[in-house]
Amino acid sequence: MSKQTYTHSWMVTSLKGHTGQVTDIDFSPNGKFLVTCAEADGSSGTSSGSENNKENNPRSQPTLSRRQKKNRTRKDDGSPGTVKKKETMRQQRQKPSPEMSKQLQSLNLPSDYELYAYLRTYLMSPPQLLELGFPVESALYPGKAMIMKSSDPRQQTAHPHRPGFDVNAREFVPKENNSFYMNSLINNPEDERHPYGGRKWRVPVETRAEERKCVRCMKDFFVTNNGEYLSNEHCMYHWGRIHPNKEHPIHYLCCQGKPYSKGCTFGRLHVWSGISVGMNGPLEGFVRTRPRKNPPMDELPGIYGLDCEMCYTTTGLELARVTVVARDGKLVYDSLVRPESEVIDYNTRFSGVSAKDYNNGRCSKTLREVQNDLMGFIKADTILIGHGLENDLRALKMIHTTCVDTSVIFPHHYGLPYRRSLKSLAVYLLNRSIQTSPGGHDSSEDARTCIGLMLYRIQKDYHLNLKFSV
Repeated sequence: MSKQTYTHSWMVTSLKGHTGQVTDIDFSPNGKFLVTCAEADGSSGTSSGSENNKENNPRSQPTLSRRQKKNRTRKDDGSPGTVKKKETMRQQRQKPSPEMSKQLQSLNLPSDYELYAYLRTYLMSPPQLLELGFPVESALYPGKAMIMKSSDPRQQTAHPHRPGFDVNAREFVPKENNSFYMNSLINNPEDERHPYGGRKWRVPVETRAEERKCVRCMKDFFVTNNGEYLSNEHCMYHWGRIHPNKEHPIHYLCCQGKPYSKGCTFGRLHVWSGISVGMNGPLEGFVRTRPRKNPPMDELPGIYGLDCEMCYTTTGLELARVTVVARDGKLVYDSLVRPESEVIDYNTRFSGVSAKDYNNGRCSKTLREVQNDLMGFIKADTILIGHGLENDLRALKMIHTTCVDTSVIFPHHYGLPYRRSLKSLAVYLLNRSIQTSPGGHDSSEDARTCIGLMLYRIQKDYHLNLKFSV
């Protein structure tokens, strides 16, 4: 029986636009076009091996058309130039900051003890720590934390002129327990019996749902205690702040949209901060900084700038990166942190952290490991300087009371709960541009800026010039 060759009008050695044999064919990402690729040269044949392997032989890479090049995803994270640039940035972060060194020299302080003494005058009081949402130790449950959260001002400013219902009306007053309504029915003693079987039935604690408010779009959604979402509703939100301006109407900085306009950014799911309005606690997993044991008289307690980057998980905000710098801006500690819960959004626009950072072999630690590391050099009397420091300590699950917060030292003209951004303070007071990278914030840059702001404040408040006298 003679071997028959199946033929078709399409089965030719080459297609239009190709000089060699067609090696692959597929639809474009939008499904409207048929994409093909062929050998770069006109050679054809049936030989196999590494010579015809596109991955092993660069010369056999197909010549891409203009549309193919457009649809191709470029991956250059591991290119030599990118790696060298990241290594250079890492080395620069480990060196003292020239700007901060210049600020310290302008103060002309005899020693670091004077700087420590000046900074202590800006420490936050215990009532301030509690009011601003810092984690504080519970008096009834030692070793556990309590966090008080005030109402979010965005809930009043997002829709300032939109008419609405009277939330104080009886039908809109929330119950003491804001759990899912089914739990209220199940927990009612009168409804404990199953209508058919006559047996008591309850929803397990881990599957009970709690109502949460999305911190981006302010919509309500439900999540179980184990972090499972009851709906997969997408989130449309504005990532920029509302900017009040006397010359122009109030608008969002991200898209110039009005306060009541539809969001300009798409989110896979709603996200929340992990704490609710009111008193939260007692909370487990927190550590408290310990006092120094028999410290020598000449030992400085320590002055550090702290900045943390967080990501959104099913259980709220979790720590993704922590950076600590010394008073001169030198990098002291920097580490990626593996979130314990499933990540919903890495918040890369602000955190600068993405899934690639964990997948490319970079060293990361657990939260417990980071806590142990920081407790080694951060003691109870160590001064920590940050901007919105309560958010950093919440993410670290650390109770620390010797805190200086630049958002409090440089208050917003509207007063609390409004706060000036670190970026605006750096521009107006230090003449520095920070947070300009489209890849997210640099945590070491933010921590250095906080220390720089406090050096600026000390010089202004105490009139420290080029000469210092005691």
